[in-house]
Amino acid sequence: MSDIVWVFDQGGWVSYTLAAVSVCLWSAVILRALALRPMALPDDDTPVRGGSPLAQFIREARGLGTAPKRLEQLAERTKRQFETMRSLIKTLVAIAPLLGLLGTVIGMVEMFGSMQGALGADGETTVAGGISTALVTTQLGLVIAAPGLIASYMLTRQQLRRERDLDHVRRSLQGQAS
Repeated sequence: MSDIVWVFDQGGWVSYTLAAVSVCLWSAVILRALALRPMALPDDDTPVRGGSPLAQFIREARGLGTAPKRLEQLAERTKRQFETMRSLIKTLVAIAPLLGLLGTVIGMVEMFGSMQGALGADGETTVAGGISTALVTTQLGLVIAAPGLIASYMLTRQQLRRERDLDHVRRSLQGQAS
């Protein structure tokens, strides 16, 4: 626990901001993963349970009957629902290393500012503190961004699978209507 406190002490307000970005990022990842969770594709008249966009599509599409244009509109709306939180996740993944870089700049400014004065014991401590601040925030930004980037990629792959499932169900429903 003392290591976490040290990171926040060294990183200053940038560390707290990065922590908030991390919480937002992983909340968005969880919400997107829930929206893209897989489901077993039902047979013709099997009741569909669940609140996923694909389950909602199947329930609504069965009620449409023979309206191909409405089915296409419903499919497009469902595809937009699959996009939930995608832009937010990518933005937060991009922001994390930039905030880390901001912490680096702040640490370097602090370090060079301390070098202006007389180099005594306090000056050396401030230089070391500036370097520490710079490195801690950079590391924290990268530690947040790298797994977020991997999660974003995996969720994009999951989205493509759900879109393939949606097209399969749509074709199946159109075949039944014919």
